[in-house]
Amino acid sequence: MLWKPIEIIFRSISTYIILLVLGRIIGRKLISRITFFDFIVGITLGSIAVRIALGSQESPLLATLSIIIITIMVAITDYLDIKSIKFRKLVDGEPVILINNGKLLDYNLRKVRITINKLIMQLREKDIFNIDDVAIAAIESDGELTVLPKVNKQPITTGDLNIQTKDNGLVIDIIIDGKIIYNNLEDTNHDAQWVIEKLKNYNISDIQEVFYAGLNASGNFFVSKKTI
Repeated sequence: MLWKPIEIIFRSISTYIILLVLGRIIGRKLISRITFFDFIVGITLGSIAVRIALGSQESPLLATLSIIIITIMVAITDYLDIKSIKFRKLVDGEPVILINNGKLLDYNLRKVRITINKLIMQLREKDIFNIDDVAIAAIESDGELTVLPKVNKQPITTGDLNIQTKDNGLVIDIIIDGKIIYNNLEDTNHDAQWVIEKLKNYNISDIQEVFYAGLNASGNFFVSKKTI
């Protein structure tokens, strides 16, 4: 009798991990552009997951136990997602650049399994009708497409006035939750001492006080302190 709840706990944890892996395999496209087929796939996966978790002889008590275990696993995942950058990248992934300076990156399109037709459709939804007008287009970890138009195509007057401006580009994460992202810092050709000196301008003496800090292509350093 005691073995059955232990079996359900093991099945629930195993099912949650399987669903997490399947979610990564299916990709972010399912989240952002759900079709009837995607809906059926999601329902089927959910049904199979319940059968795996509960086995062949379900009961209200065991079903409740399974739901509680999976809910706890979700809470643990959310906590690790906030506290661990490596875990966040493993589970959520990172933004993938699809267009860079008006050029399609076909290998990244294949990576996220988005056709050129769907990409163009999403660009039109953002009032972009020419790929060459795009400085950067990236698909985020939640499946949303973000687009940065070229400077002379942005909804400001610099293009009409022929004013030469510099693209700010994407903001590079330097500090997240009090931890320096050294790989990103190296890409900017700076070191930890440079970060410390920058923080002094914001009257910050301890990196642990920083919730987020980022650097864009123009060299602008943005800092947000932790709130108590």
